[in-house]
Amino acid sequence: MNRQKHPYPKGRRTTFALLFLSMVLFTTPVGAMDDLADLSIEELANIEVTSVTRSSRKLSESAAAITVITSEELRRSGVTTLADALRMVPGMQVAQISSSTWAVSTRGFNSRYANKLLVQMDGRTLYSPLFSGVFWEVQDTLFEDIDRIEVIRGPGASLWGANAVNGIINIITKDASETKGTYASQAFGSQDEIVSQARWGGSIGNGGNLRIFAKGVKRDESVDANDKGINDPWELATAGFRNDVDLTDTTRNTLIGGGYVGTTDQSIKLPSLTPPYEIPMENKNDNTGFHLLNRTEHTLSGGSDVTLQLYFDRSTKEEGGLSWDGDIVDVDFQHALNPLEKLKLIWGGGYRYYSDTITSTSAFNFTEPSVTDHLASLFVHTETILTPTVELTLGTKLEHNDYTQFEVQPNARLLWMPHKSHTVWASVARAVRTPNRGDTQLNLRFSVIPPAVSPNPHSTLPLEIILRGQEDLDSETLVAMEMGYRYTPDATFSVDTTLFYYLYKDLYSYITTQAQGTAPPRLVTYNTLSNIMDGTTYGAELSVNVNPLPYLRVQAAYSAFQADFDIENGVTSFRSINTDGASPKHQISIRTGISFFEGLTADFWYRYMDAILDDRVPSYSELDISLEWALRNGLKLFCSGRNLLHDSHPEYLDSLLSSTAAEVERSFLAGASIKF
Repeated sequence: MNRQKHPYPKGRRTTFALLFLSMVLFTTPVGAMDDLADLSIEELANIEVTSVTRSSRKLSESAAAITVITSEELRRSGVTTLADALRMVPGMQVAQISSSTWAVSTRGFNSRYANKLLVQMDGRTLYSPLFSGVFWEVQDTLFEDIDRIEVIRGPGASLWGANAVNGIINIITKDASETKGTYASQAFGSQDEIVSQARWGGSIGNGGNLRIFAKGVKRDESVDANDKGINDPWELATAGFRNDVDLTDTTRNTLIGGGYVGTTDQSIKLPSLTPPYEIPMENKNDNTGFHLLNRTEHTLSGGSDVTLQLYFDRSTKEEGGLSWDGDIVDVDFQHALNPLEKLKLIWGGGYRYYSDTITSTSAFNFTEPSVTDHLASLFVHTETILTPTVELTLGTKLEHNDYTQFEVQPNARLLWMPHKSHTVWASVARAVRTPNRGDTQLNLRFSVIPPAVSPNPHSTLPLEIILRGQEDLDSETLVAMEMGYRYTPDATFSVDTTLFYYLYKDLYSYITTQAQGTAPPRLVTYNTLSNIMDGTTYGAELSVNVNPLPYLRVQAAYSAFQADFDIENGVTSFRSINTDGASPKHQISIRTGISFFEGLTADFWYRYMDAILDDRVPSYSELDISLEWALRNGLKLFCSGRNLLHDSHPEYLDSLLSSTAAEVERSFLAGASIKF
């Protein structure tokens, strides 16, 4: 059907939204409200985070650009996916591609297969070794059980290894002792048609606690620019458990397991060597996976701690007619101690085993149907108190992989706290992104140009364009320089700023060969992945948190990003995969939370995203509103509206597979939850 014109123009709709917000702020009686949040701004600055140093320390005392999404912020935002939740982080670049897929990165290189961002959940790595990126459509858990999401913008390779290049996302769920009782939630909506959740938690044995959960999501198809459905609905069912046990006064064990089953529908066009030179294909892709993680933490005499973690992960996935299944076995050990009064030392090592099998198609194929990869690592990390206000952090990680052999990734951070309200920090680090299965072995029929069609105007044969990997790739390298400043004078105000300058070497792009004839009769152009590109990126990130009244909180963020890339002299590149047209130069986020009276809250979230992909995706502004009313006996009612300023708008264009561009629609969700 044809899209109907909205009765009010865009500018007037924005004005109405702001007018409504102003009326709410200035007509609500102060005495009828409770405090907005469980944590004040000052308490938020003192949240203990673990992703920066692999040990617990206050956020305000961390020498890194780190943001924490709390459990309350996640619940009140109205989002239903982990990818959408990351829009709350300054500098994160999040764009929805289809009903089930997203492009997520930080500080550049955003794409469906972004490969410079490490994502973990409770210590388990979520990115796929197939392409060093995350399939966001199969990553889910019960949001009620998430304690916090720690997001570091910037490299963390000296602790977390290769591929922790531009950032780290660490999703941390609550201890089982914090989720006792029964929880259930049911929601229905226009886009998220069904969101069903249930969890039970309780004590077992002496010193042990267990929770089990299940979650189901059913999402409607997206629409194109003409408001026509594009057949990409998404369903996902997830279940899991967590068991925390105090074995002794000094030993604690955590066992986590879970699995998922999902389907993603997909309509694409695969290139063909015969007229009409593309074949429409509709796939119902099946995705399954399960994992099991065990972590034991033990305190030794003298106060030092050792941690041993082991996990297994198996997953299968279908996409574009290709099917893949892979296994990961990962072992990680670390020892934290204080050998001197002003020196903290953390060292450890790990080993990862990965194997997979891929069933190829005429358009996608790999040089080997099965592979086995090994990754071994050692790291050392020191924190030295130089003066009462200055701390120096030094660390490095040594890794051995099957593609580039040995990689060294050092890091130095300096923290200065002249006053408890002021934090100044600076860092310099080296990080690498190592080649993966897709980089080295993929052969992809990217497109087929019909005869007598540009750029093949004078030929009577079709022109086949093939993208292929290369076995002898070197790692992509980064030298990152950052500095930041935090100011938290009291419990009602804070500001956090970061500047960064990145130098990249040996980035991947495609070297183009001249077209040549081959059988069956056609012309072929090969584009081979090679280390032929260097670049720089730089920018700034600012966030401000204000709590001017007990019932009102405003969180504002702005980020600016620039990128420059150069191909080696004399090299013709068909398609640069690392230029940053997909990363917005400017982003703005303003979130306002209000408590009206006991149990009733409202949250307003305005977002602005600059144009990307050479203006093929124009800039846009959007507004989300979510309401929550906590009644008696653990019952809550909630509703939300997302993307309220437009009927629909595009956020990204997927250039790897030929598919109809999806638009993100205005959507509504309502439901209830109960806890007892």
